[in-house]
Amino acid sequence: MKEMKAVCLEMHINMETILPSDLTLNILSRLPADSVLQCRQVLKTWKDLLRQPSYPRAHLLHQLSQINGNSFTSPSSHTTAGIPFGLLFFFSFTLERGNQLYYGEYDNQTRNKIRKINQPLTVGKSVIGSCNGLICFSENYPYHVLEPSYVSNPITGEYVTIPRIIKRGNLVDYSEFVVCGFGYHPSTDKYKIVKIHYTKTTHLGRVVYTIGSGSGWRETGTTTHSLRPKNECASRGSCMYLSPFGTLANGALHWLNKEEKIVSFDLAKENVYLLPSPPFVPAASDENCFQLQVLGGCLCFVHEKRGECLDIWFLRKTGESNSFELNEQDDYELLTWIKEFSIPIEREAEPCALTNSGELLMRHKGFLFCYNPKTAALEKLMDNYFCYVLQHVNSFVSLKALGERRCSFRKRYDVNPAPKEIFIGNQQKDDGPTNA
Repeated sequence: MKEMKAVCLEMHINMETILPSDLTLNILSRLPADSVLQCRQVLKTWKDLLRQPSYPRAHLLHQLSQINGNSFTSPSSHTTAGIPFGLLFFFSFTLERGNQLYYGEYDNQTRNKIRKINQPLTVGKSVIGSCNGLICFSENYPYHVLEPSYVSNPITGEYVTIPRIIKRGNLVDYSEFVVCGFGYHPSTDKYKIVKIHYTKTTHLGRVVYTIGSGSGWRETGTTTHSLRPKNECASRGSCMYLSPFGTLANGALHWLNKEEKIVSFDLAKENVYLLPSPPFVPAASDENCFQLQVLGGCLCFVHEKRGECLDIWFLRKTGESNSFELNEQDDYELLTWIKEFSIPIEREAEPCALTNSGELLMRHKGFLFCYNPKTAALEKLMDNYFCYVLQHVNSFVSLKALGERRCSFRKRYDVNPAPKEIFIGNQQKDDGPTNA
C-alpha cells in the first residue's frame, strides 16, 4: 500500500482523468474488504468514491456473486474454486477470557492465518447469526436465550446495543424458554431480529426488532406451533439438543421442534408456518441427532446416526438443482427433500459449508475437516479446537446508514497477540473418515 501511494504521488496521477468515476467505483467494488480499506488511504479520489452511499451495497453484491455465482437475493456457501470465503470461529481458551471470535478465509489453495475480531466482551454470549457482514450476538444460558445484546460489523467497526424488551404482562415476565434469530429479506431490504417467547399461560408470543426502524420491539401475535424443548434436553452434549438460534434460508428463519418438525418464520410476511420434514425421519434418541444448516444456498436437514453415518438432506424445488428465489410458503407443493450426502462417520460431525467441487467442510470432534465424497477422504484443515463455526462475508453494510443512530465504534481487529497463531488450510490428509 505504501509503495502504491508513493508511485501515485510521484507521478501526480489524477485517476479521474484516466477512468470515469463510475468505472473506477465498479472496479473497487470487486476488491476484498481488506484491499478496499487500503485503497481508502492511497488516493483522495478513491476515498471519496468509497464514501458514496451506493458503494456498500455494490460491494456486497459483488462479494456474494463471487461466492454463490448468483444474485444478491440468494446468499450461499457455494464457492467457486480459488475464491476464498469467510468463516467465523468461536474459541474458548480460558474461563476468564470467555469466548473469543476469530475470522479466517478458506480457498482450498493456501494456508491462511485467522485473525481475532475485536468485539465487546463476549463472556456469556453466543452468535445468533451472521448475515451480509452483520453479526448478531446474544446473552445466553444453556436452554434460555436471555436477550439479543448487540449487532456489529467488524469491518466498519460499528456496533449497536439492542434495547431490552419492556416487560408487559405474562408475555415476557413468565417466559419459560426463548428462541431467536437474525436475518434479512431482499423484498423488504430489512434486517430483523426475531424472538419467540414461551409462557406458562400461552403458547408462543412473537416480537420483532427491525434494524434502523426506530420503533423498537414490536409484538406480532402468537402461534400454536410449538418449539418447546423436551425435558431431557438438559445439555448441549445431549444428542436431543435443540438450538435456540434460527437458521436463515430463503428469507425465513427455521427451527426444529421436539417432534422433529421444522417451524419457520417468514421475515417479510412475519408469519409462522411448517415445512415438511424429510421422509423416514425417526424419532430423536441417543442414536439419532438432528440439526438444520444452509449449504450451497439450500436449507439442509442433517441427520446424525450415532455410530453409523451422517445423512444430509437438501430442500429443493422439484426438477431444479438449487433453491434460489424459493418461496417456501407459496411453492410448498413443489418442494422435495433429496438426500445428497451419506458420510460414514461415527459421531460429532457438524457441516458448515459446501465447495464448488462438491467437498463438504465440517466441524468434526472440535476441529475443521474437509470431506471429499468422491474419495471418502477426510482432510484436517485446523489443528486448534474450537466451539463452533459459521459462514461470514465481510461487507461495508453500515448500521448507521440503516438508521441506527446509537452506533458505537471500535477497532476492527485486536492488536494484542493471540495465545498462539492459528491457521486454516491444507495440513494433513487421512485415508478415510476417522472414527471416534
